[in-house]
Amino acid sequence: MHTFVLSDPSRCIGCRACEIACVKAHLGDYTGRVTRRQMPFAPRITVVHEAEVTAPIQCRQCEDAPCVSVCPAGAITHDGEVVRVDESRCFGCKACMAACPVGAMQVGHLPGKPDRLLAYKCDLCEDRDGGPACVAVCPANALKIMDGGELQRIAGGRRRHSALQVAFGQR
Repeated sequence: MHTFVLSDPSRCIGCRACEIACVKAHLGDYTGRVTRRQMPFAPRITVVHEAEVTAPIQCRQCEDAPCVSVCPAGAITHDGEVVRVDESRCFGCKACMAACPVGAMQVGHLPGKPDRLLAYKCDLCEDRDGGPACVAVCPANALKIMDGGELQRIAGGRRRHSALQVAFGQR
């Protein structure tokens, strides 16, 4: 089973530290130019504020990723672990944005590519020691790395709870 980052809206305080950490993790040599308005602020995670809930939304690295299926350039691939965008093949058509079930895919100008539209999304900070920057920086522990073991643990707990409800009624 693949790995992805999942948010817990009940813990999110809407501080947007995850967005800032994401941009910083992906800027590389361009760090500092965003603040001087020379570079786009392009986080690969987006904090959504709605009525009484706030939640960061990012790519779920879908195993049957619709963005991979609709990409006419073959620029989006899934290697079984991470959905990747090949910037050299992407031409910014936005088909991936329309297909993404969680709204995680974005198209825009990335640092270092001011004259090209490109698709971009969470890449789990593959090149960063310590994993995703958003998870590391979240002061409310609202972001969690979900892997196969964690998903099995959660599903097992819910099955046990359901079995107890069936056996003994509502508790």
